[in-house]
Amino acid sequence: MPLLIYYSQSNATDLGAMAKRAEAKYLMLTLLGPRLGAGTQGPWKIPGGPLSEAEYKKAVQDGGFTGNVIVRTDLASVRLPRK
Repeated sequence: MPLLIYYSQSNATDLGAMAKRAEAKYLMLTLLGPRLGAGTQGPWKIPGGPLSEAEYKKAVQDGGFTGNVIVRTDLASVRLPRK
């Protein structure tokens, strides 16, 4: 992936750190790049192979977030509890 594109996007670890600072209870990852199970992102190969839901969740936790992480899948429907 070209560095200009890579460095203009937030990664899951950054999002975990932001969610921690915001004291969020939930973080939902959407518009994943690369998408779950993809071996490539456009014409570029994913180093180490396709990413799993567990790997995205671990990246968020590496950013310090300890709340609930939801990794969006196609046509996902989510119901969050009321306060």
